[in-house]
Amino acid sequence: MNQTIGAALRHAIRCLERHGVSEPRSAAEVLLSDLLETTRPRLYLDAACPLSTDQQVAYTERLQRRRRGEPVQYITGKQEFWSLEFVVSPHVLIPRPESEVLVEQGVRLAQEWCITHSHARLVILDVGTGSGNLAISLAHTLPQAHVWAVDRVYEALQVARQNAQRLGVAERLHWVCSDLVTALQGGKRGFALCVANLPYVTTAEWHYLPQEIKDYEPPGALCGGQDGLELIQRLIVASPGSLAPGGVLLLEVGWQQATAVQEMIRQQGHFSATGVYYDLAGIERVVWAQVL
Repeated sequence: MNQTIGAALRHAIRCLERHGVSEPRSAAEVLLSDLLETTRPRLYLDAACPLSTDQQVAYTERLQRRRRGEPVQYITGKQEFWSLEFVVSPHVLIPRPESEVLVEQGVRLAQEWCITHSHARLVILDVGTGSGNLAISLAHTLPQAHVWAVDRVYEALQVARQNAQRLGVAERLHWVCSDLVTALQGGKRGFALCVANLPYVTTAEWHYLPQEIKDYEPPGALCGGQDGLELIQRLIVASPGSLAPGGVLLLEVGWQQATAVQEMIRQQGHFSATGVYYDLAGIERVVWAQVL
């Protein structure tokens, strides 16, 4: 006799617990609800319903992948961000909730820009777009915006394109395969906003990351060199050539990096002001700088 949903779920939670998997109940529920194309609460309402043999086999395979350390998001192929569902793959970093600070502040700054530049087109640049979560969230929230999304990994851009199409903003997204803004250099300054969640994990921090991050997420989207700031510093130097006068650079940074990043901005000499925005944990998560 086939297992019921309730029995399969209880067995899965115990199994994940025994193997020391983080958040075993959440993982078991997400993997099963996604497989059955239902909601997590519905699993308990339908607990007495039997699973088919194929469903049991598929669920067992998913649980084995999670036991080996593979993130739930890569198993299901999706992750929610900014209340939107994004396709993810091992070619892109899994979007994190703290990155929503970039979108929140980007939306606010863009709206202010539109008020003070009422006759100018709102054009935004996202450097290191990955899954496209920042670029697409901004385009989705700002219907007047045109967003240029840059990534040096072609496969990442393919994932981002898929997300833009699924979420209905593809006609306002423009894709560039480039190392930072290299491919845009020499072009006209015109971006009101440049947002970037670049790699900022230090060499020392990398060794202490959970195995499920080190073994599955793309190192190139995480590792920022010895001090974690190699790519961030390069963008600080290069971005004034792309931003319109008065445009703003928004950078996600790691714990205790904000002060160093602000000092880089001051030393660069092309910005008139800088400051920080905090995430919900009270960490200095985003550094902003306004170009001259």
